[in-house]
Amino acid sequence: MTADQVIARIRRALLLDTTAYEETRDDATFTIVSLLAAGLAVLLGAIGAWLWAETVLEATPNGWFVDTVILGTIFLLILWLIGVGVMYLILAQLYGEQIAPDGLVRVATLGHLPFALSLLVFIPEIGFGFAMLAIAATFFYTNFAIRAAYPEIDTLRVMLAVVAGFAVWLFILPILTGSSDGFAPGPFVYEWSADVVESGFAVDVGDLNIPAQ
Repeated sequence: MTADQVIARIRRALLLDTTAYEETRDDATFTIVSLLAAGLAVLLGAIGAWLWAETVLEATPNGWFVDTVILGTIFLLILWLIGVGVMYLILAQLYGEQIAPDGLVRVATLGHLPFALSLLVFIPEIGFGFAMLAIAATFFYTNFAIRAAYPEIDTLRVMLAVVAGFAVWLFILPILTGSSDGFAPGPFVYEWSADVVESGFAVDVGDLNIPAQ
């Protein structure tokens, strides 16, 4: 495919054109493109988290750029792919749907593109709104993408599979992200900041010098 064709298909997908997802399902040459597009969406979210620290904090933590932009992008993209694997297991193994794993990867990763909205988490006052919007839009688009590509699959089955796939990265990445490990692309920067606040207010009871009763 030419660059213009790739851009046109992605544009149609974002405009909720069902034929874009049907073409992606059957186009093996689009696999690398869909993975690169998903990786770009994660990278934009990671840059947003980095800019958030640059905007909100007086000084970014040591290694913040590497942790957030580079490692955070890698970890979340891997978790996304594991999540798509979970979707496949539920649809193909649990429900017995006839679905090709590579086709589902292409379709689902294309549906993950709205995560790029989390680039805007650094905007003061409204950044958190964009963080929530990015996750909600990604969930909606992934559901729509799979339903468009596989219209014969029951709607509830698709939703349950997507919920399970999302649970992988929504629960695991916050566990990996802590006050000393800023693997926090996009919306997860708020999880990191919460951990920093908690660790900053943690006080050893032995240091309080409470008089004996």
